[in-house]
Amino acid sequence: MNKPRRTHAQARAEMRDGILQLGRAQLATRSAADLSVREIARGLGVASSAVYRHVKNRDELVTLLVIDAYEELADAAVPQTHSAEIGGSSALRSLAHRIRSWAIANPSRWALIYGTPVPGYAAPPDETTPPGTRVMAAFLEILAQGTVNAPVPPPSPGLAAKLQASAAELGMTQIAPQLLATGVDAWTSLIGVISAEIFHQLGSDFDTYGPELLDRWVASTASMFTLD
Repeated sequence: MNKPRRTHAQARAEMRDGILQLGRAQLATRSAADLSVREIARGLGVASSAVYRHVKNRDELVTLLVIDAYEELADAAVPQTHSAEIGGSSALRSLAHRIRSWAIANPSRWALIYGTPVPGYAAPPDETTPPGTRVMAAFLEILAQGTVNAPVPPPSPGLAAKLQASAAELGMTQIAPQLLATGVDAWTSLIGVISAEIFHQLGSDFDTYGPELLDRWVASTASMFTLD
């Protein structure tokens, strides 16, 4: 009995899944700068031209992997019911620890999106910004439930305008520039705390204290934004 023929959409989806699987495997053993489309073709047992119809070069392969990492991180860190969690330090802690858990499980993919930039590669904003801002949007929604309670300087007019424009793209039009600027400070600090553990930047002796260091970040950030 003959097997049913795959549709064109099914064949494309299977090829994309295969490219992603082998691309992730390459990332685990080498830098993103050394990704090889031809090697993926060999791993799939197809001609290079078959893979090049999906990713034309290394940069397109990197973009595919960046989008994949952002989407999987967002799916893991931001539950579909995350709006019910908004408010309070418990929501902030929950989000922060889900981000950390994904990073620990996927260190090479975390490095791809939050580590050293890939030499010669520029991510296409129209493709990477929507998936890349899902987690940050949820983060800002939590912070926006409070107010900035710290003597921090206000953003310059230029930075304030840029922050408000970026927030508007996320559907957030009512957040004050001061909170947005301080929220960006907190976001980059969160990435730094997690990266310090993932990349052993504090030395291996501190690796076991990752959860505690993250909880300290949660406590200080919740205090700064007056989150209960």
